[in-house]
Amino acid sequence: MRSDAQQNRLRLVRATRDLVGWADSPDVTVRDIAKTAGVSLATLYRHFDGRQALIDEVSILRWNRMAELSGQRRPDEEPVDHVLRILETYTRMTTRDHRFIRGAGIEVGTTPVEHIRAAFEPRFATSWVAAQSAGQIRRTADPRDAIDMAGMIRDSQRRVPMLAMLAGGICTDKVDVGAFAARAVSRHWK
Repeated sequence: MRSDAQQNRLRLVRATRDLVGWADSPDVTVRDIAKTAGVSLATLYRHFDGRQALIDEVSILRWNRMAELSGQRRPDEEPVDHVLRILETYTRMTTRDHRFIRGAGIEVGTTPVEHIRAAFEPRFATSWVAAQSAGQIRRTADPRDAIDMAGMIRDSQRRVPMLAMLAGGICTDKVDVGAFAARAVSRHWK
């Protein structure tokens, strides 16, 4: 895809996210989306079938990013650090998009893009199981539950303390949750 076409597509998705969030409703018009994005209706329809496809694309992009990240464990990165980095990234995305998520009526644990989440989950589970094997994540903790709980974190002011509480619940005493919270504040990862 040409770079200008990619930029138009991204502008349309961002405009959809913003308008649905501002309206606190999915009932925004494609005309308003195109106008906000600074493109024509023809351009909008060249990329998307309509409003619902645009709304779905916000989730598609989020889950594509999560699937990509889950497959990018650094060679020197501890499995638990990879798990926590994924959870931190997801909470940043959901707090940034909280108005859109509420306006679109998206509930935690549901998404119109199950096939992408299905690509994410086994990759995430690989690091999760490795961290459990290293005694860093509790045996009773479930990776799907952790992602769903992370998806419920929507308040940007409370994001890091809530994320630290989640990490404290899934991690064993071998993990310094305080150091993780400090990295989450600074967004500085090893």
